[in-house]
Amino acid sequence: MKSVWILALDGVMDSSLAITLDLLRTAQALAAQTKSPARFDWRVLGARAQVQTACGMRLRTDDTFRRAIARDELPHSVIVPATGEYGRTLVEHLARPDATQAQRLLQSLQARKVRVAASCASVFLLAEAGLLERRNVTTTWWLAGAFRERYPAVTLDERRMVVRDGHLLTAGSAFSQLDLMLAVLGDLVGVRVAELCARYLLIDRRPSQARYMMAAHALHHDPVVATAERWIDEQLAEPVTVGALARKLALSEKTLSRKVQAATGLSPIKLIQRRRLLMATHLIETTKLPIEEVAARVGYRDSTTLRRLMRRELDTSPSGLR
Repeated sequence: MKSVWILALDGVMDSSLAITLDLLRTAQALAAQTKSPARFDWRVLGARAQVQTACGMRLRTDDTFRRAIARDELPHSVIVPATGEYGRTLVEHLARPDATQAQRLLQSLQARKVRVAASCASVFLLAEAGLLERRNVTTTWWLAGAFRERYPAVTLDERRMVVRDGHLLTAGSAFSQLDLMLAVLGDLVGVRVAELCARYLLIDRRPSQARYMMAAHALHHDPVVATAERWIDEQLAEPVTVGALARKLALSEKTLSRKVQAATGLSPIKLIQRRRLLMATHLIETTKLPIEEVAARVGYRDSTTLRRLMRRELDTSPSGLR
């Protein structure tokens, strides 16, 4: 029988933990109903016999990190639900005893290629443990700047909802735990049962976080990039070049590229494109302007380019936003 470990740290987000448990329970029931040969059980692990969630609820654990390491067991999958810690408190949490114990457990499983899945701020825990070096990952879009600054050797794409890289799965904001769990269940019990879970629980697939990104996501990470974004927004209907942007900021194009890449993970030309897309999305969702007019307002001569960009970046069409 396959075993799934759920690593619950103090401050675990209640909804993320509940989603994890509910999806596992539903998959177990559906697997039994469909006579699927896939059988599994799960255990909640913590640093102690009891952990406290972000909302203050007390949760009794089935095992501890230290005992699991000592027994040298090998689970099929390890799931790390999102934590309720952000900013300075998140950084402090990564150094706490429960987090360091969890990191040692993850490190012990890393060499044996155990499947590990984490969402939102818990992706920081995987990175802190050294599991994500030179890996492709995602996390919640509004923590992207802090993540890049702390883990420059990790390739982050915060536009995506779920990213698979080998035996590692990462997901975006806390409720992307739904998407993460469907991917985990596909490995654990098969795609058929995972799809049944999605249908019974009315889970819609959301392949991208891009449409949920706030316009000023880089504001707190680099004031130069924030200034660049404001200037681009003022010029959206006009041709905007990287050279003109660099001159406006009194920077060389090379320095501009370095700053934009560090803060957003984008090239300057991609940043310009992103600003156009964000404004176009806003106009489509909040006005009744024809798509051709929206395209003109954000600097595209025809709507075909905008439609193609939305399909590629947001996996939707203009009509899908209305």
